[in-house]
Amino acid sequence: MRKLVTDSRLVFGRSVRAARRQAAVVFVAPTLLATAIVVLFDGLYGTIAAVEGYPGDFIDWVAPAAVILSVFLAAGLTAASLISDLRSGYLDRLRLLSITPASMILGRAGFDAVRALPPAAGVFGVALLLGADHHSGPAGFFGLLALCGALAAAWNGIFYAAALLTVNPAIIQGLQPVTFMPAVMFSTFWVPAALMPAWYRWISDHNPATPIIDAGRSIMLSATDWDRLVTSALVLLCLAALTYSVAGLRLARLLRDG
Repeated sequence: MRKLVTDSRLVFGRSVRAARRQAAVVFVAPTLLATAIVVLFDGLYGTIAAVEGYPGDFIDWVAPAAVILSVFLAAGLTAASLISDLRSGYLDRLRLLSITPASMILGRAGFDAVRALPPAAGVFGVALLLGADHHSGPAGFFGLLALCGALAAAWNGIFYAAALLTVNPAIIQGLQPVTFMPAVMFSTFWVPAALMPAWYRWISDHNPATPIIDAGRSIMLSATDWDRLVTSALVLLCLAALTYSVAGLRLARLLRDG
């Protein structure tokens, strides 16, 4: 266990150094994209808040979801670096050093959780400038960031599993729209469930992203929905358990077989 922690710290540090060299892609791009989407849709569809039954202003409803959106938009970046290591022979050199295989994923997953925080905080700040309400104070802000960090760690498991199964960098680009578009378009991201058609509401109710978005919204609006938080935790735990199990087994096999 001690060696696993030590090796994971080394991989984490390497990921930090790589991110500093690519700050525009790792931190700036997801922040700007999430912000641009919110600003655009607030200008185009902000008047939807005038519809009877819409809970408050449009920006109040969308802002927490936009913070979470920054996590979805940045997913897969570190998984791409894992593919690069596999294809370049870097992992072969590590194998000679008897590095713990799991640390190659755990170190990156830990970095994913931390990396998600600056963009999420940036989008949060822009949302406040646009007039979003925030009644939960610093505790709510840090609670929302914690949710984003947990989501980033679990969500990136999808990309690690896919990356190791295919060892093809194109899989990252292909998975991006396939994963985040349903999470955004078929959930309570834009409108509450009460305003959805029945078929759309059914999809939203069964979308694993919905409780996560709802939980983040309840935290930001100082009306924490603990049932949604528990559901979110279970969803993230199940997702992480499934994807990281696949990724870990596949990585161990790649290292063993060369």
